[in-house]
Amino acid sequence: MIKQITLDKNLYPYGFAAFYVTPEKSEVLNNSCRGDFYTLFFVKSGEVNLQIDTNSIDIKRGECAFIGINQVFRIQTPSTFQVLVLRFEESFYCRHDIDINFLNSCKFFDNSAKLFKYKLDLPTQIILEQHYKSLSEQCIEPYNELTYLITHNSVERLLLYCQRESLLNNLESYNQNVNPDNELANSFRQLVKEKFKKQKQLGFYTDELNTSTKKLTEVTKSIYGISPKKLITDQTILEAKRLLLHSSMNIKEIAFELNFEEPSNFIRFFSKCVGMSPKEYRDYSKQHNTLLPEL
Repeated sequence: MIKQITLDKNLYPYGFAAFYVTPEKSEVLNNSCRGDFYTLFFVKSGEVNLQIDTNSIDIKRGECAFIGINQVFRIQTPSTFQVLVLRFEESFYCRHDIDINFLNSCKFFDNSAKLFKYKLDLPTQIILEQHYKSLSEQCIEPYNELTYLITHNSVERLLLYCQRESLLNNLESYNQNVNPDNELANSFRQLVKEKFKKQKQLGFYTDELNTSTKKLTEVTKSIYGISPKKLITDQTILEAKRLLLHSSMNIKEIAFELNFEEPSNFIRFFSKCVGMSPKEYRDYSKQHNTLLPEL
């Protein structure tokens, strides 16, 4: 089953947590988990295998990797390790439009199709560890506005270091200016993530966003390279794969979870999009003990 992880506001009043993970102290080791927060992993020692949704990546000492909101993840490792983990909720980071725009520009959190990891140079590793140490102490302090501003600044600096690495690795450039088309695309994508189980018709989203089908199509194709309908379909397929790979729910239960009226409708939908039935997808993954590549 998929374990839902939350940030206990009684323990973490600011909406973020920073801590160390070892084989002896890990709720996510060999367990499939998900949470309503962003996560940054930095491997201080050893090596871990990180599975995120339908992908898998090995992270070695000095490397960092990222998990987006509500992605299903799992840590596996044959050896000892020490990982620094930072989790933060969107409400903690996003104070205004510039924060939202910057967070949406962090392509390393948008990794449903491809996982990103970065090897940090030694000076950056030292800075990263210093920030982690400070944040691990501040995240459990009683709430006050000054501490919030300090911790927000520290988290932002960590993300800026990661953003710099993404630019050095030739990912898309970061534009700090708030663009109306970017705002519309980001709002649509966020709304799809929140509502796709119940709402699969494009008309619902254009009504909610007060825009036209033509405008939304132009924007999503320009920014994401796909149509808005394809984005809704991809989100539905991604969640179906998560449940097939990481839960014990049967096909009928998954179909109803995704709001299909009949399991047969879900099976036809999945087979058309993926090229194999849900059962074939699950069985192949179990038999080969591997995650299937994206088609």
